[in-house]
Amino acid sequence: MIKFQIVWHRSIFYFFFAIQTLLFITHCKGENFSNVCDPQSKAFYQTIFLKFALNDKSITCGIGPFPGKEITSYSIPSLGISGIISDTNISLVSDTLSSFTPLVAKFTTTGESVSIGNVTQTSEVTANSFSSNLIYTVTATDGTSKDYTVTLTAPRTYGGSSLVLWFKADSLNLSDGANVQTWNDFSGRGNHLTQVTFPTRQPVYRLNQVNGLPALNFSQASLTSMSYSGGTGFSSINSGSFFLVFKMPQTHPATNLLLVGSANGREINIGASPGNELYLWRNGSGLTPPSVNSIPVTTFIAIASVQNTNVSWQEYWNGDLKGNATSNIESYVTGTDGSLSNGNMDGDVAEFFFFDSALSQNEIDKVFCYLRAKYKLIATTKSCGI
Repeated sequence: MIKFQIVWHRSIFYFFFAIQTLLFITHCKGENFSNVCDPQSKAFYQTIFLKFALNDKSITCGIGPFPGKEITSYSIPSLGISGIISDTNISLVSDTLSSFTPLVAKFTTTGESVSIGNVTQTSEVTANSFSSNLIYTVTATDGTSKDYTVTLTAPRTYGGSSLVLWFKADSLNLSDGANVQTWNDFSGRGNHLTQVTFPTRQPVYRLNQVNGLPALNFSQASLTSMSYSGGTGFSSINSGSFFLVFKMPQTHPATNLLLVGSANGREINIGASPGNELYLWRNGSGLTPPSVNSIPVTTFIAIASVQNTNVSWQEYWNGDLKGNATSNIESYVTGTDGSLSNGNMDGDVAEFFFFDSALSQNEIDKVFCYLRAKYKLIATTKSCGI
C-alpha cells in the first residue's frame, strides 16, 4: 500500500511537470530571444522563470546572485557534538561538560561574514564562552543579515552540579526487540539501572519510536522495571527536578515513573487513564496535591516535575508551565536506592533526568530546548534560556 502511494504521488508529480514544461515550450515557440534582458519583452520573464525553475543562482540580466545569510552546519569538535538547526535556533548538548571554558566552533555559512556583537567569527578559530546563549549574526553580500541563537545545554553543570541520573535510549546499540539488562547512567555518578534478577521483567528496546530515535518499552503485564542501588550524589532532603520523555498508551493503570529512595523517598506517578494526572508521593506516606491536567497519551511528550524544598512544585510539558502548587508540599528523604517503574508502568521511555535540586528557570528552559530539538516536540514557549 505504501509503495503504491509513493508511485501514485510520483506519477502525479511527473504528469504536472510534463504539462508545465510543454506549456512553457509552446509559449516560448517563436519568441524573440535576441534581447532577453528587456523587461518589456516576454522573453525576459520567461528567462527569469527558467532561472528560478533550474535554481540558477548566477547573475542573469543583472539579477543575482541571490545573497545567502544562513548557517548550514554547526559543531564543537573538541566535545564531539553537532548542533541541530531549527529555523534560527541551533541546539547542542554535551553529556561530559562539567564546567564552562572557552570553546571553538566549526560552522559553514552562505553569508559573507559572521559575527557575535562586534567580534568577527572564524570557523575553527574563534573561541567563545557557551555559559550563556550566543547570538551569531550572518551578513549577506547585500548587507542584509540574519541572527542565529546557539544554545549549549550542559546538564552536568546545572543545579550546582546536582545531576544524579541521566538515561538516553539512543545511547544503547541494540537490535530492535532486544531486552535491556543494563542502562548506563550519563550523569557521571555511575548510578546505572539494571534488571538482572528477573530477565522476563527487562524492558524491550524499540527502534524508530520518536523522531527516528529509539525508546525502551515498559509493560505492566511483564512487571517491567529497572533499579539502582548504592547511588552516589544524593543529598537533598526535599528539592528535586525530574524530566522524562515518554509515551503512554490510551488505556493504562496508575503508573509509577520513578522512585528515589525506598524509605519515605520521592515517588513520581501518573494516575490511571483517563485521568492521567501527575502525582508526587512520599513513598508509603503522604501525597503532594496532584496536577489538574490530563497528560496527553499515544504521543511522546517531555514532562518535568520541579520541587523547591517544601515551598513549591511546578509541572511542565515540553517547556510549558502547566501547574504550580504552593501549599501542602510534602517532605522527602532521598535515599541511595531507587527504580524506574515498580512493575506497573505501561509506556515507552526515550530519555530522563533527575537533579538532586530545584533547577532555575533558565536551566529548565535549556533542558527543554535540547529535548524539543532532539525529539521534535511542540510547545507554546520557544525559550532556550539566556
